[in-house]
Amino acid sequence: MIRLVFPLMDVLALAEHAIFAPRHKQLHLEHETGARAMPALWFVGDHGLYLMSNGLPGRSSGAGPDRPPDVYARGYHTAIDKHAIRQAIGGDDFVEVLALVERQPDGSALYAKLTGGAAAGATWLVFDMDHTHLELSLATGDAPL
Repeated sequence: MIRLVFPLMDVLALAEHAIFAPRHKQLHLEHETGARAMPALWFVGDHGLYLMSNGLPGRSSGAGPDRPPDVYARGYHTAIDKHAIRQAIGGDDFVEVLALVERQPDGSALYAKLTGGAAAGATWLVFDMDHTHLELSLATGDAPL
């Protein structure tokens, strides 16, 4: 199991971009099946481990005109960083969709958890994960490594 931490305020900026965007980028499977893309954060493992908004148009960034700035997990900014932990998280590149407004099995939505946590003083979004499991939580203070 590995722990990844993301600055919550940066994650919230991405989440708000996705929620308020007029369109949403589709993953290949959504495109193939004709499913409608909903506001989401994409958790990506390729050139590092990071979150990105699926909202379009993207906010202006050095990554290109249709790509919002990514929020990297602390300490995982490069492909070398990602591949250094490949045994713990699986070796392949991946995209995991984190729906923002759809209700989860516990009845809450991720965006509500993020905004509620920020209002209560949380400063970090924490992922505890391995190659088959991803658990999200919020934390305050120094980055909980």
